[in-house]
Parts: sequence; structure tokens; C-alpha cells
Amino acid sequence: MKTSYASLGKVLLFLLSLVGVFIACESINPLEGLEVIVQTNVYQSPIAIQFMDANSAATKLPEGVSVSVSGAGKDLVLSDLGDKNYVVSGNVLTLVLAENANPSTLNPVVFTVTATATGYVTTSQTFSITDATTPQAFTMNLTSVAAPPVGTGAKTEELSLTSGQTLTIPATTGKPETAAIKIEPGTQVKDVSGNVINASTVKAQVVQYGTTMEEALNSFPGGFTPSSVTTQNGAVTSGAFITAGFVAVDMEAGGKKVKSFSKPIEVSVGLNEELMNPETNTTVKEGDIIPTWSYDSETDKWTEEGEAVVTKDNNGKLVATFKAAHLSYWNCDWFYGFSRYCYANFNLRVSSNITSSYFNNYDYYATMYLVYPNGTRVYRGRFGYFNVMNGALNTFGGGSPAGNYRLQFEVYSYRTGTQVGTSAAFNPCSISQVPITINVPNPPVYVPVDIDFTAKCLNKNVTIKPSAWIYFYEKMPNALWWNRWSYVYLQNGKGTVTLLDGAEYYIYSYYAGNYYWNRGVFGKNKTGSLTGNISGVLSGQTTYDAATGRVKLTAKYDLSTCR
Repeated sequence: MKTSYASLGKVLLFLLSLVGVFIACESINPLEGLEVIVQTNVYQSPIAIQFMDANSAATKLPEGVSVSVSGAGKDLVLSDLGDKNYVVSGNVLTLVLAENANPSTLNPVVFTVTATATGYVTTSQTFSITDATTPQAFTMNLTSVAAPPVGTGAKTEELSLTSGQTLTIPATTGKPETAAIKIEPGTQVKDVSGNVINASTVKAQVVQYGTTMEEALNSFPGGFTPSSVTTQNGAVTSGAFITAGFVAVDMEAGGKKVKSFSKPIEVSVGLNEELMNPETNTTVKEGDIIPTWSYDSETDKWTEEGEAVVTKDNNGKLVATFKAAHLSYWNCDWFYGFSRYCYANFNLRVSSNITSSYFNNYDYYATMYLVYPNGTRVYRGRFGYFNVMNGALNTFGGGSPAGNYRLQFEVYSYRTGTQVGTSAAFNPCSISQVPITINVPNPPVYVPVDIDFTAKCLNKNVTIKPSAWIYFYEKMPNALWWNRWSYVYLQNGKGTVTLLDGAEYYIYSYYAGNYYWNRGVFGKNKTGSLTGNISGVLSGQTTYDAATGRVKLTAKYDLSTCR
């Protein structure tokens, strides 16, 4: 295990200059036996990206995730060691921006992270960083092919290129739509360089995402407001999608990845019978036309490819059918550039029964819906860390097609799954502050926890005060432990987080491509060692100060080698 710390070099240069003076004068080393304490807060914009399985009932976290960074700002994106070696520790990627990045609202640092893992669909997400100091944490959902989230379907099948064949994904509970791909007889498949692959069969993997369940929509690559879209006339723009359904198609033949075909394949995407067509403000019907888009997961860019025609299949169900000449995510979507789309930043002003100065807003999240003129609602996304304190302002960005479309927010408790508040429907571009009333029944009790972290280098007399992310995963009865978490970014080993009084947490510290963990109970009269008793990983003590009502966590981990 190795780690480094960017500011150590400057410190050691100064110390070595002193050593040279003393050695020259007296041939002694005055630093012998002296422990050097090094702070590591050098880079800008600490970023944590947590990779989660899109299926909330998954029994394990994604493993072996590898990432690449692309986009205009990629040269300014570094690992927390200040290099380009991007390593996912467990399921968390920690990044920083270079010292010369200087991001701002007018000059954001924009980059794309692409994630791949065995058994998961490759996906990517674009990030826009506008603040040089504020730590920011994000989540990327990965779709498991073997156990996809509710509202999706997946199938892998060997198909004949010689005789042609169809792969069909049936409707299921939570996904009333079907999907199918059809290969024409005599089709040849080609690799990424356009070379024909000598094969008579192809292994096809299709993952279909429906439009009725939040888990499926939360897996939409890059979100519904893409930053880079190329239209059929070649214009590159940004805007918003309203999806009718999408599929991810991957194929392999002769041990090579398939990219394109000599004959386009036919793709059919089943449509929800209650799906609204935003162009007509009525439910979608036979004869409607929906634009089709392909997605490059390496760059997080969408390209308009053509049109899908809405027809009925043999069972009388609506499907959107189109031709695909190459493989990617394929999306049936109505796109609204910002000339036809009202997008704005706005604040939700909270009126709440929560007035305590200590409360954990990680326990609450908001969902946003697009409200059609006839009152039909379409899910648009989930936002974590909703501040439920009385008087709080929660800032969001969102939009709707021009016309009598509106947005609406609902707030839920992660802990109980119940709704604790809702806003009225509103036009995001005609109001800057939206009132929302929150009522949390039987509010739980929380305590502030002040953290003091150190990392000890075992191969030299150096102690690091790490600037690093630390996550607290709540251990809940009858629940997957990683589904509830709080986090804080430690600045030079110090930070404060609010935790549930008396609850046990798994504690994970992520630093330098590694993670260190243990368990602990935090709360009033809960003083003692971390409960895991895991030697040599993460050790520490908790103490409670009754006078201040605060808990202190003093913890450390050992680094076998520092460089």
C-alpha cells in the first residue's frame, strides 16, 4: 500500500534545507527522532463519486469498477494524490481539481466519468464544478444485467447471423413494456474499426429501461438534461429529454466487440399506454413519430439518428420501431433545446416542525415531477440531502417545455419511506422561491460528531492529517447497511457530521486509492473504542461531552509505506 501527500514536498524541502545547514556546521542531524506532522489540503474542489447498484434490493455493491475521465476539463481532474491514476476504492472514487483550475459559475470545469464493471452496463455522467472550495459528493447508478432494477428487463442470447433471429424482452411486473431486436438474414457484423468479423452467430445483450418506475428512470445515462446533444442538422446544443423508453444493446462475435452492421437491425421499444406525448398533450397513439437518439458512453454525448414510428404489435400493444446501424444506448425521446424549454434555478423555502440545530438532512430526499397541462405527472429525478430545517432554502435547477407545463416536488424520509412534504405545482421560470411545508412525525434525535483523524506512516516518522472523505453507513435492522449513509469531507483531518443518537455505523475512510473501516456507536453516554476491534485498519475512541452535547471521534489508520 502506498500513499502520497502533495504538500509534504514543500515541507520537506524546507526541512532538508535546515538539515543541510546543521550538517555543514556540526555534522549532526537535528531532525533525528522528530515526528513531522503534514497537512494535505492542497488541491481544489474535493469530489467523491459513489457507485451504487441501480437495484435498491441488490445484495452487494458493484465491485471492480474501473473509470476513465474525458471532456473539456479532463486535464484539470486529478486523483486525491494529485496524479492521473484514477482508482475506485471499494465503490467510491475520490477526485480533486488541480491548483490552477479556479472553477466558477462563469468558467466551470466540465468533465465526464465513464464507469465499467463486469456484469454491469457501461455508463457515464458529466459533472460541472463551479466552486473551488466546497466538497461535492455524487452517486452514479450501475445497472446489473443479472439483476436489473425494478422497471427494467435484461436478456442475453446467442443469435444467428445466417438465418436471422429476434431477441425479445417480455413485459414484467413493474415494466408493462416489451422490447425486441431483429437481425436480418445474412447480416455481417463489424468491429470498432469497421472491419467485418468472421462469425455466423453473435452473442447479444439487451437491457430495456421502462418509463413507469423511478429506479429505471434513475438509471438514465447522464440524466435528462444532457450537456451535449448533436441534432440531425449537425448543431451541438444542450437541453432536456422526455423519454418514451430506452435500451442498451451490446454484442460480441468471434471474441470481438461488435460496433456496426452491414444491414441495420430493427429495434422495437414497447410504450407505456399512459405515456404522454408532449408535442400533442395527449397520450401517445398509433402513427405518432418519436425522434431516436444514440448515446456514446465514453463521452456522455447524444446524437439524433432518425425517427421511430409508433405502431401496434401482434398483441395490440404500442411499440416504437426504428432501424439501428450501430450499437449503443438507443433512446426514443422528445428533445427540447433551451429555446423551447424553460430552465431555471429556484429555491424551495421550508416551513417545518424541525427547529433543532442538530438534524441529519441526509435522511431526507426530494423527487421532482413534470406536470402536464392536464395534470398528468412524469417523474424527472431524485435529489438527496434535502434540508428539512424550518426556514431552510434548498436550491435546485429544473425546467419544463414552453407552455402550460409545471414542476412539483415531494419530500420523503429515507428512514420510514413516508412522504413528509409536497409543494404546489409551479412554473420554474416565473418564480424564484417556492414554499414547501414539511412535517416530520416523531423526529429522531441526533448528535453532532466532531472528527479528528490522523494517518501514521510506518516507514518514516511522519503523521499525516488527511484531507479525505469519510462515510458513515447506518446499520439498520432488516436493511442493507449501505442504503443509508452520511458523509463529510475532512479538511486536514478535521470535520463534523450529525449522526443518529445511539445508532451503530460502519465507518469508511477513503484516501489515496484505499479505504479503511470499522464500526462504532455514537451518542449520549456512548464512550469507548470503535466496536469492530479490527486491528491495523481503522481504530479510534468516542467520547461524549455532556456540557456541549457533542461527541468526539478520535481515529487513526496506519500506512505501511508513504512516498
